[in-house]
Amino acid sequence: MDLETSLLARFVLAHPTQAARLLESTSTSDIASVLGELPPEASVRLLSVLNPLLAAGALQLVDVERAAWDLSGTPRDAAGSVLRAMRSELRAAVLEAMEPEARRSVMRVLRYSEGTAGALMDPEVLSVVDSLSAGEALDRLRRSPQHALYYVYVVDAEQKLVGVINIRELMEARPEQPVGLQAARRVESLPARASSESILAHPGWQRFHALPVVEPSRHFLGVIRYESVRQLEGRFLDREMEDYAAETAGALGELYALGLRGLFEWGASALLGSTGSKGGQR
Repeated sequence: MDLETSLLARFVLAHPTQAARLLESTSTSDIASVLGELPPEASVRLLSVLNPLLAAGALQLVDVERAAWDLSGTPRDAAGSVLRAMRSELRAAVLEAMEPEARRSVMRVLRYSEGTAGALMDPEVLSVVDSLSAGEALDRLRRSPQHALYYVYVVDAEQKLVGVINIRELMEARPEQPVGLQAARRVESLPARASSESILAHPGWQRFHALPVVEPSRHFLGVIRYESVRQLEGRFLDREMEDYAAETAGALGELYALGLRGLFEWGASALLGSTGSKGGQR
């Protein structure tokens, strides 16, 4: 890796959102070129915050294997958004080339419409059965720390959400005690088909860093992190700014038209008035 690419990778890793905004002002081929040069860790960080439509367009210009590799490491909600924006034949090819575990989890996200809780969730978050002991639950947590958040979600034998316990409480519990006895039974959750507006308005964000996503049957599907909600808020803000800019441009256009019409009317009246005066003198 040359010095320029190394510096670019460091910038992307330290400031992925700023890097994405800068790249979004360039061409799709430029974005593809950058993604192809970056090491996987940096390209994954970039794909997680890039505009999905632009990211999909850029990945269509790189090798299918590289696109699949990068999307396998990208957060599932972001990977799902990018795949939805791809042409159907390319999407199928990329999914086929993805790592099996990543493909399965992304397919779960793709079942739901864009902008719903099911499409924004992380389906790989750790959950444990309520009959499992606290000691066994901690062992699972140690084996899969990348799938743990601030909380451990507790399900019954049918994978229905029945409780939640934070990691500190789990560590303080007696090792032999079933986690179901320690878990809080009243759990704030989001329906899988909840809209973006409902997600943002959910009162649970005032208390929790993540909210579980469930089917109507309470079947546990995954969680939405607060970070994803912040990104969703950003998209809404961008959309509102675009609408405001369009409204402002329209209003200015109307004012310009009115001003121009007034100018013509003034000119016409002045001309007619002048002509009328000359006619009266004859």
